[in-house]
Amino acid sequence: MRAGVLAVVLLLGGAASAGAAEVGGAGWRLEAGPRFRPAGGVNGWTLLRDAEAPSEAEDYGLVMVRVQRAVAPEAGPRHLVGTLRSLRPFRFGVLPAPEVLRQAGLPVTLLEAPARRALTGAPLMLRAVLVHAPDRSFLLIASAPEAAWPGLREAVVAALGSFRMARR
Repeated sequence: MRAGVLAVVLLLGGAASAGAAEVGGAGWRLEAGPRFRPAGGVNGWTLLRDAEAPSEAEDYGLVMVRVQRAVAPEAGPRHLVGTLRSLRPFRFGVLPAPEVLRQAGLPVTLLEAPARRALTGAPLMLRAVLVHAPDRSFLLIASAPEAAWPGLREAVVAALGSFRMARR
């Protein structure tokens, strides 16, 4: 799947502009900030790509957002860990216990952990947030090569932290 996601992102990389990405239907937004730019969507995921990575780069910072069925906040930690382990692009060792907190008035489950790219074994860092909205949940995953993570982490935290229902 990641190979497909990467191919679509590379193809769409020049077509999108920086700014906010609408996800999960009208009214839900994620501010891309200056470091990420909307890069399209594939298989139900909305994608944002690291704007500073060369277009020919094989690995780069990527934010993926997907709408899911509603997940009760008390089931969030178990659901998030299970979902991450089932994603084919990533491989994990022992995952830390997710944190449970609130963001924009909604309960969220958060986990940050090292991972490996399934195809190459390249080391990655990953931050995943499960936002528990009343009628659905949103899974936000950011990953980047381990070496690039220190320079990207602040932008990742800001982008994932900006996710909320847009004011009408």
